[in-house]
Amino acid sequence: MSLVAVFSPLQIGVGLILALIISLFAYRFQALSRSGAIAATLLGGLIFGLGGLPWAILLLGFFITSTFFSRLARTRKATLGEKYAKDDRRDAWQVLANGGITGLAVILYAWQPTSLWPWLAGAAALAAANADTWATELGVLSAIPPRRILDGQHVEPGSAGGITPLGLLAALGGATVIAMLAALLPPPSLKFQFPTLAVLLIIALSGLLGSLVDSLLGASVQAMYYCPACRKETERHPLHACGEPTTHLRGWPWLTNDSVNAACTLSAALLAGVMGLTLHITPALPSAARVTPKPTGLFLSSPAFSQGNPIPARHTCDGEDLSPALTWQTASEVASYALIVEDPDAPLGTFTHWILYNIPPGRQSLPEGLPVQETLPGIGVQGRNDFGQLGYGGPCPPPGPPHRYRFTLFGLNLPPTLPNGLDRTTLLRAIGDHILFSAILEGLYSR
Repeated sequence: MSLVAVFSPLQIGVGLILALIISLFAYRFQALSRSGAIAATLLGGLIFGLGGLPWAILLLGFFITSTFFSRLARTRKATLGEKYAKDDRRDAWQVLANGGITGLAVILYAWQPTSLWPWLAGAAALAAANADTWATELGVLSAIPPRRILDGQHVEPGSAGGITPLGLLAALGGATVIAMLAALLPPPSLKFQFPTLAVLLIIALSGLLGSLVDSLLGASVQAMYYCPACRKETERHPLHACGEPTTHLRGWPWLTNDSVNAACTLSAALLAGVMGLTLHITPALPSAARVTPKPTGLFLSSPAFSQGNPIPARHTCDGEDLSPALTWQTASEVASYALIVEDPDAPLGTFTHWILYNIPPGRQSLPEGLPVQETLPGIGVQGRNDFGQLGYGGPCPPPGPPHRYRFTLFGLNLPPTLPNGLDRTTLLRAIGDHILFSAILEGLYSR
């Protein structure tokens, strides 16, 4: 899907305005610094503008709940303030560390709106940020002294890498809140047989593990400093809360608390995204689209290639990129046909190459090289493919093993009156309960 195809200046503008209003409100109540408000406006505008309401709800869920617990624990945390690098007002670096990965994920979602893995990755990043914030803010309230995650030794409250049972429970709660929002309120393009429980578990688990990555880095390689005047370990540099210069104690000097927070969200996003791809958790076709053709159903073929054989280069991006001729046998019950061509082996998830619907019931073939236009009189209506273009876009895989290109023809009991402008998701939603027969022709192509 081309980003140009989903970019809406109006939606981006509305997103920026909403993000600005929320950022000013947060600045007014000292939840954001001035730089944090600017960063939150730009990041929120990107997420609201490209992702729409579902992505905005995730971001707001993180911001509202994390801010609430930061305020709740402020009195107790004030006694430990000398240990932390920054106060409760998030600056630009903190905003980007917590939400930057989700910003990248929403760009990938805008490019692949029917692939689930960007949604998993973006939600998991916020789940990890929320888990880390809840654990930090509520963990300091624990009556049980914290232990260092690496060796189990007791450490002072507020020390980097220290964990408590209450903190772990809080981390799980923070991750689960975001996971529930992601599982129950997905984008419309992902609602086909949405695996709610699997999504919730993946995001919650990834968020919790991401927060543990934060603790592991904090206990091992995060930059820590020492105040000789107070004789205390701290994240603050170059000056301690007392105003005295701090000296490097351990860890990598460049690995600040903000860098650790970014690593926390990145690790969660990578874990959730990989799990989504590895486990093939993708929005599936409606069950009716997987019916076994009846003996009197459809039989799809092409004079250009036969089942399971290579597709000629003239029908690919390496040739003239012409749509192949197709033929099928009609069935008397059919009121219209629809055709979808996909690459299920695409590296970023199933890639749609062609959408054609409102095909009249009496038609039994398609000629080679259909023109690139939306309405084809006597033939049907073409939707937008994942190249962001109308009509047919031929195979164009990356170098490597052959990809399968699946031509699926649906015989429907719907008249050929579906509206223009449908994509794969909206078309499948419209025809899901109206499929009488289906036929598949699969060709191969490699480069």
